[in-house]
Formats: sequence, structure tokens, C-alpha cells
Amino acid sequence: MSATLSNRTRAMTRRRRRRNSSTTKTTFLLLFFFFFCLTVVVEAQFGRKKRLEAAAAAAEAERLSNLVVIGGIEINKTVFYIITGLIGALLAAFLLFDISVEQVLQQLQQVPTSILELFDGFGGSFASKKRRRRKRPGGNRADDDDTMIDVIVIGIGLPKKGMGWYHLTQLLEMKTINVRAIVEPFFLNPELCPEPPQSFAELVTELKEMGVICAPSIAELVGEEDDDFRGEYHDAHKTLCLIAARTADNPKLFEECIHYSLAKVLYLEKPGAPSVQELESMKALALQTNTQVYLGYNKNVTPYIQKTIALAKTVKHAHVFLCHNNSYTQADLPEVFFRNSEGMLKNMAVHELAILVTFFDVTVSQISKFKINTSKLFSEKLSIWKPGTSLPNPEYVTDFSRVAFKITTKSGTNVSVMADRCGGNVSFAVVKDEHGKEVQKFEFPDPKTAALIEEQVAEDPAMMPYFFVQSNDYQELKHRVVNSMIVNNNKNKKDDVEKTKKQKKKKKQKKGNEEDANGGDDDEKKTKTTTMATTAQGVATIQVGIEALKLAEYATEQLNKTLSSSKSK
Repeated sequence: MSATLSNRTRAMTRRRRRRNSSTTKTTFLLLFFFFFCLTVVVEAQFGRKKRLEAAAAAAEAERLSNLVVIGGIEINKTVFYIITGLIGALLAAFLLFDISVEQVLQQLQQVPTSILELFDGFGGSFASKKRRRRKRPGGNRADDDDTMIDVIVIGIGLPKKGMGWYHLTQLLEMKTINVRAIVEPFFLNPELCPEPPQSFAELVTELKEMGVICAPSIAELVGEEDDDFRGEYHDAHKTLCLIAARTADNPKLFEECIHYSLAKVLYLEKPGAPSVQELESMKALALQTNTQVYLGYNKNVTPYIQKTIALAKTVKHAHVFLCHNNSYTQADLPEVFFRNSEGMLKNMAVHELAILVTFFDVTVSQISKFKINTSKLFSEKLSIWKPGTSLPNPEYVTDFSRVAFKITTKSGTNVSVMADRCGGNVSFAVVKDEHGKEVQKFEFPDPKTAALIEEQVAEDPAMMPYFFVQSNDYQELKHRVVNSMIVNNNKNKKDDVEKTKKQKKKKKQKKGNEEDANGGDDDEKKTKTTTMATTAQGVATIQVGIEALKLAEYATEQLNKTLSSSKSK
């Protein structure tokens, strides 16, 4: 019996060992499978990373294989070989054809620009975009494309009052320009204005936050930012100076802009200067320095004027009547007379006079008759107490509150002008036939727009009403000037490329009489190319401004002879 128990015990022990062995094998297999899976996952992750790194390294190696690195600048091999070939050709020309060192250096200076124009985007960049696109030293769009136009606004005035301020608000919204700086001779000058109005101080703070430089004078602007304004970055051909200061200050500011080479395009608020003589001197200076000058006669592009001109061309012996109204009250006139000291004809009615010059060929030398409507309902001359003066030593300022006159030219053209400081917001133009019958009347603004303007004036009574009325015209003028600058800059780039091609062709020709003749032809073509600048269509030039100012002085003289002045408090 003991033997039987012993056998049973041994059998149970063997079965237990077999079970334990099976469990151990299973556990081992499970652990092996777990670690195998873990190894696969880890290898997949690290292997993918290694493959990506290897692929990136291969791509970088391939990229570098197509580049030549000089002083940290990466240059495409194709471009590098072309530059090297051109330099070799220039040196060969120097040795074989006895070309002067000055000529060789002149050609070498033009190679980088020409190559950049020809190979931009070809098999890689000439240099990285970050290297080619230099950050502007100032402006509300300093980080944008460096092909846009920089603008310097000179003469800002008070927010909601000054014409310069309104130009500035529109310029800040234009996507094709970068407002780089403003110059305000009065409110930014602590000697003239120790405590600027809060609205102006807030404006300056906002502008500085945008990156716009603010200075009290052009000299200080250039002096403080000399490297930026006249150094490597500054390009006068891509800069517009908009001068909207007091008319009396315009000639000096104009001369400073040209003296410091700030811009090759200047936009002057009308009438540009206090006198014809000063404006003619400004024109002469602009011609000497090859500077384009425009004047801000916004009515030249106003739709109602365009419609009037188009209709007048279809009416035989048409008589065009232009009426310009402002919405000042009688109480506003002392401040208006004082602020616009150049006089009504040079300030308000000069818009209509510019239209007569531009579209009807009316000049002082062509006037046959000048007839004034002497009724006080149409023409009135006032002498008003000058603001800030009082008895016993009052000072008076004299000007016209309204005028009306008709001009007949030697060629038989009949045009009439009326202007009224207190006539309301609506101006108009009338086309009459040869019998004096009205053909059509064009109002500006039209009734629907006038209702909208009345709402805007009610919502913001501090704003000058004519800003609302003429907003689109001001915007259109600036768009035309800026767009013409962009077109001219693009033309200049193409001309540079063409010039380089001609120079390369000229190098291959032998020196002699034939070469001299061909060179003369090229020089003539080059001269023609550089003088054909595109002007802003419909925008008044400085010559139009001169003729309009001559008309203003002539009309003022005739009105002063005819009308007697009445004093008003």
C-alpha cells in the first residue's frame, strides 16, 4: 500500500512539473512577443527619423551642389558662371580693344542688376529673398514688398481740419504705398506750439506705433535719419512727397524736397504757391532736376465735370457754367478768410479756373471779355475783423465771400464761373446752347449722395464737410499719381535690361567709325527712352497750375476794380 501511495505521489509530481513547464514556456513566449513588438515599433520610429534626416541631408547636398557660396552669399552656379564669363569678356575687351578702365568698371557695376532682372526665378534665386528684400527704415508697411511707393506727407494740420491730415488718412489705407514719414512745421515745433492739441498728440502717438517717422522739418527728418533717407536704401524715384502745408510755405518746402533729393515726384496742394512768379521758379527748379510735379486739382477727375465736358463737345457753341459752393456760415468767414489768406480766387475758385485751363484752353492771353455779375447776390467783397484783434486797434482781412463772372475767349469760347463760401454742399455744372437755353445740369453730389453726406456731417460735425463731399476725388488723384510712378519704375527696369543687352552687343563690335556711328544711334535711342515718362492721366501738371494761378490773379484784379468792399463784424 505504501508503494502504491509513493507511485501516486510521483505521478502527481510529474504532472505538476509538466504544468509548470508549460506555463513557463507560455510566459516566455508572451514576453518574447511583447519585446519583439516593442523593438519593431521603436525601430520604426527611429528608423523613420533617420530616413527623413538622410533625405533632408541628401536634398541639402543636392541644393548646395548647384550653388557657389561667396562670403556667405549663395549664388546659383549658372548665374555665377555667366557673371564670371561676362567679367572675363570685359577683361578680354580691355586687353584686346584697348577699352579704358573707366568703361570696364562702368559695365561691371551694371552686371548684378542686369543678371538679377534676367535670372530672377531661374533655377534658384540670385540671392535669398531675405537678402534682396531690405526692410524699410520706417513706415506703416515697412515689411511689405519693396516695389511699393514710399510717401512723405509734409504739412498735416489738425485732425479733421487739415487737408494734409485727410490725405494722410487715405494714404494709410492704400495698399500700394508705404507712409514713411510726416513733417509738420507748426504742431511738431515746440517753439511755435509748446502744447499741441490733444487730437494731434494722439495722432502722432498712433503714427509712431505704426512705424511712421514724425519730424518738425525736412532738415531734421533728413538729419536724424541720414543713412535711411539718402543712403543705400533710399530711392527718390520710388518716393512721393505730398506737400499740403500753408500756400505761403509751399515754395520753401518744395525747394527743400529737391535740395535733399527726397523724391522725383512731388504732389502740391493747390494752388501750389502764393504767386505766379514763385510757381514759375518752382517749375524751373523741377525741370533742372528732372522732377515731376502734380497739383491737387481734384475736380479735374470729378465725374460731374467729366460728364459736363463730354456733353459740351457735342453742343454747338456751348456755354458752360461752373458753380462751386462751400457750406460755411457767415460766422465762419473770419477764420476762413484768415486761414486762406491767398484769397478766394487762388483758394476756392482756382479749381474751376484749372478746369478752364485744362479742358477749354482758357488762358489770360486768350481772354477777349471778362464780365462780372455785380449783384450782391452773386459777387460780394467783405472786410472782416481779423481773429484775435479788437478795438481800439482792430485789424481787417479782406476777401470775396462770393463771385460770379463770364469769360469769352478770342476763339469764341464762353465759360462762366461762380463760387460761394456760404452756398451749401452742392456744386453743379450747366451746359447751355448758343441761345442760352439749358441743355443739361449736373449736380455734385447727387441727391442720394447728398443725403448720405448730411448724415455723415451730423454724425461727425467736427469733420470739414468738404472732406465727405470730395473724398472719392482726392482718392482718385492719389491713385493715378502712384500708379503712374509704379508704371514708370517698371519701365525703367525694362530699360535697364535693354540697355545691358545693347552694351553687350556693342562690346562685340570693333572700334572704328562704324562703332562710333552705332554708338551714336544707341545713345539717341537711350535718350528717347529716358525722357518718355508716363504722366498721371487727368492730373494737373505744374504748367496747368501756373496758367490757373495767372487766371486767379487776373480775375482778382478785375473784381477788385469793380467791387467796393463792405465791412462786416
